[in-house]
Amino acid sequence: MRLSHVQALLDTSFQGVEEGAARMYEPEDPRFDERPSAVWLEYRWYVHERGLAEVFVKWRRVEKEACAQEEVSVLRIHLLGHSATLTGRARRVVEAGTPSQGKLLELLGADGVKRECSAAGPTGITLEHWPHPAPQPMLPEETFQALSAVLVHPESSVEERHEAVDRLCRERSLRVVHTLLAALEVGPSLSALRRLSEWGEPGALPHLERALAAVAPDNPADLWALTALQRRLHAWETMTRALAG
Repeated sequence: MRLSHVQALLDTSFQGVEEGAARMYEPEDPRFDERPSAVWLEYRWYVHERGLAEVFVKWRRVEKEACAQEEVSVLRIHLLGHSATLTGRARRVVEAGTPSQGKLLELLGADGVKRECSAAGPTGITLEHWPHPAPQPMLPEETFQALSAVLVHPESSVEERHEAVDRLCRERSLRVVHTLLAALEVGPSLSALRRLSEWGEPGALPHLERALAAVAPDNPADLWALTALQRRLHAWETMTRALAG
C-alpha cells in the first residue's frame, strides 16, 4: 500500500477516536532531515478508555515530495492497556491485508506478545497485543539489590545498565518503578525510559524532558527516540485525564 492509502486507512479505521498526543510525521520536521536512516517514519497514538494504540509506519527514505506515492514496508500497531474499541479498530487495519504469519512472528518468537499479521502487497501489517499488567514473581532479594546497585552506580556502562533494566523488569512492581526512577536521577537511560513509558509511568516525564533538553543538535536519532517516548507518555496522560473527568 502506498503511504497515502495507509494514512487514509488509519484515518477511516480510527475515525472518532481521540489522539492522545501529536502525531510524529518525520518528513515534516526538518530536525530529522539528517537522521541516519534508510527510512522515513510516522507515529500516532490513539486512546480510548484504559487503552492505547500506538501506530508505527515505515517507508523508504525518498524525496519528501514523493512520500505519498511510496510503498509502505511496515504498518504496525501496538495495543497497550485495555480497550475493546481500540482492538476492534486496529483489527480493521489488519483486515485490509491478506492473513500471513509475518516476519516478526518468526523473528521474535515466544515473547508474550500476541500478534495478528497480514500483508497488502509489499506492506506488512502487524497488530501486537502487548501483555496486560499482571503480578509477576518477585526476584530474589539478593538479585534485586545487585541489579539495583548497577543502575544507581554512576560508573556503570550503558550495556550494564541496559541488562540490569531488562532483568529487573521481569518483575513488574512498584519497587522496580521506584528503582528505575532513582536510576534516572543518576543519569539517562533510554532502556529505563522506554520501559516506564510502556507502563504509562508519569514520574518518567520530567526525566524524559531533561534528556530531550540535553540532546545535541547533531544527534537526530536520539531526538527522535526520546520525542516518541515523550509523546507516548503524553498519550497516557490524556487517557488518565479522560478517565478522571
